[in-house]
Order: sequence, then structure tokens, then C-alpha cells
Amino acid sequence: MASLGMRPLLRCLHPARLTPNHCAPYHAQQQQSSSMTQQQQQPVQQTRALYTAQSLGMDKFVEQRERVKAQFGPDKERFMARIREYFRPIPAEIEKEGTAGSSSGAAACDSGAVSTANSSGSNAMVFTEDLKNVVSLCESDDDIDLCVRMMRRFNEQTKSLRFGTFVFGPVAIRLLYVLDKPDLAIQVLKDPQLAGFFDQFSSYQIAMDLLYKKGRYDDVLDLYQHMRQQQLHGTRFPRDCVVLVLGACYQISTKESYEFALKLIREARQSGALVLRKGLTFTAALALNMNEPKLAMELLALTAQINYITVRNLRLIALSHLDRYEDIFLVLRSIIHQYHHLRQGDSEICQDTLDRIHKNLEKKGDTERLQLFSQLQRALKEGNHLSTSTIDELLNRPMQQKSRDTNPPLAMFRDHRSFPSPDSPSATLRRPTLTHGANVFVTG
Repeated sequence: MASLGMRPLLRCLHPARLTPNHCAPYHAQQQQSSSMTQQQQQPVQQTRALYTAQSLGMDKFVEQRERVKAQFGPDKERFMARIREYFRPIPAEIEKEGTAGSSSGAAACDSGAVSTANSSGSNAMVFTEDLKNVVSLCESDDDIDLCVRMMRRFNEQTKSLRFGTFVFGPVAIRLLYVLDKPDLAIQVLKDPQLAGFFDQFSSYQIAMDLLYKKGRYDDVLDLYQHMRQQQLHGTRFPRDCVVLVLGACYQISTKESYEFALKLIREARQSGALVLRKGLTFTAALALNMNEPKLAMELLALTAQINYITVRNLRLIALSHLDRYEDIFLVLRSIIHQYHHLRQGDSEICQDTLDRIHKNLEKKGDTERLQLFSQLQRALKEGNHLSTSTIDELLNRPMQQKSRDTNPPLAMFRDHRSFPSPDSPSATLRRPTLTHGANVFVTG
């Protein structure tokens, strides 16, 4: 591996100028922002991310970090010390003197990077390989300060390049994810000096997943609003980011978050964007919490995966709130007698789903239906159709990979499905669309 000391030192044509605030150590800015954030909200501790490490690329990133650490071995500290010397912060008075006399040209160099600069610090040019190595070796707050300074400099020097450069945005956010720096992730994504550096949906998805994992749901919504203002790649509704937002709305579980979720889904569908099943089930569960079972049914009808375990359980609860017990019994009988060809998870019913149906039946005082429901419960148990997970656990189960709105086990039978009866909810809610100017769905 080439050493930084072996590379030529060339002058910059336009050395970067940092404001006094940006010359301060970055972790000091982070601590100040963190204290303000903690005063504004006290989030519930969350230990579950919404996406797996594999789907976020964290496993490969950690492997790469370990590989680079092993390659450097005992030379790690010497390498980091030399990098710190080249990129130390510039005092304001020295910066003014340096910028007045800079008129020499700069030349592109090896490794897809531009040249290095004088040894005064932040004006040094950043090599792609050096920034990669710093990201892999970064551990302490001082290392993070160094990495952010290099990212700013790299972002400035590559704006005028006509050839492609390495995309560091997702890599940098993965670093902050590994080091558990949610406040810093928010700061760098909103940093004006890093404009264009994080123009990838995956950068925001990783940061939002970290915030979700930490229980900072309001920050998830705020970061999403910031991302929408950037108009990345001409879309405001990236699928995985929308799922995180709808999940955050479900966790917040207020009237405001409910209206925000409905508005988001309505706008996404009006623009032709697909809302993934995970996001729809989050919002349907939130609708049930808000005592709006009809809207929950319409939300669930927006997905093609009508037999997915979460969709089915939420639909059964909504039917019980609508006193549609004949439809409930029909679904339970079909699971007991007809769903032997499905994979195990698709034919399961959560115990808390049955408990909520039983509770609603007791309120009605319908002895005959209660007896029939008890018989169906026993049959479900004997057929191993009961899930040990709660609905909330199913909703918060991390996504293994990027979802597609399909249902493989039923794909071969899709053309042969019988049509539901005209009175069934699935018939009346077959092809819903969103109305303009209202947070409701209508059926077509």
C-alpha cells in the first residue's frame, strides 16, 4: 500500500476557505447540537433497526474496515499522524495570509485524486485512496474531525472534475452508523460545504435507519423533509426512505403523525410512486390505533400481497372492528382447510389478533359466534397456524432486502383466483385511489 509520504506535494489553485465555525473541531459542534437536541426531545430507547445490516451494506463495510486495519497493522498510527499533519485546521489569521498569495496551478494525480497541497493543513488536496483508508481506520472523535475536514476538501476539489470520482456518501454514513454518531450524521447531511456529497438515497436511508434504531422518530421525519427539498434524482418518494418515515409515524402514534403518513401516501400515489407493503402495514396499524378500521382496510388493499402474514392479521382486526365476523370466519376456515400449499409464515395468525377479535365479540355478547370462534381457535392451534410473534413484532421485523410488491407463493395461482362476493371487503376495496385535497381514500 502506497504511503502518503511517497506522493508529490503540489500547490492548489484555489485553496478552500473555512469559516471560523467550520474550523472548530467537528465533534465539538456535534456535542453542542446533541445537547440542544436532547433538550428538545427525550426519545424512547430503540434497539431495533428497520433494515438488516446486509441490506444497508454494513456487513461488507465492516469487513473492509477490518481488512484495511490488518493491512496497516502497526503503521496505522503513523499513517493517521501524517494525515493529521497535512489536514490540520488552519487558524483564521494564517488562512488570510495563505489565500492572498495562492496563484499556482494544480494537476491531477494518481488513484483518481487530485494533487496534495502545502503542509499548512486544510488546503491539502485529498487523494481518493487516502480518504478510503481514513474512513476504514477512523475510531476516535479526533479521527472523525479529520475525516470530515477531508470530506469537505474532497467535495470542493472534485466539483470541477470532468471524470467520475468514488462515491463516498454512503460509505461516510456507514462509518457514522458503526461509530453510533446519529447527531453527526444529521449535521453532515445538512452541511452546506458537503452539498452534493450525499446525493444518494442510500446515504439518507442509512442515516434514517440509525435514527430509527435510536428511537429518534421526529428526526427521521425532519431528515426526510430535508431530503425532499434536495430533489435527488427528480423524485421525492424513494421507497425505502418512505418506509422509514411511515415506520416513524407509527412509532410516534399521534394524530399529527397519522395525518402526515396519510398525506405522504396520497402524494406518493398521485405522483405514481410505489409505497411498499411494509409502509402500508405501518400506516394501517396506525389507522387502527386511531380507531379508523375502514381506512385501515383501504390501506391494506393497496398491496398485492393480501396473504402476507402482517396484512392478513391487520385485516382481521379491522374486520372485527367493523363487525364483519362472517368474513373473519371465512378467512380462518380457509387457513385451516385450504392453505396447506403456502409457506409456514403465510398461514399463521397472531395470538394477539385472536385476543382482540375475542374481546370485540364479548362486547357484542354474541354467544353463538363466540362458540364458533372458540372452535376455530382450537383448530388453528391444532394445525400449527398460530404465530408466537405479536403484530408489533411483525411490523418491526427488519427487512432482509429491498422489497418488491409481489407474492411468490401465490404468483402461479394469480390468474385462477376466484372473485370475492360483492359484499366482501376485498371486493369493495379492490382498486382504491387517493382523493385530492383530503386525507382519505376512496374506492373505485
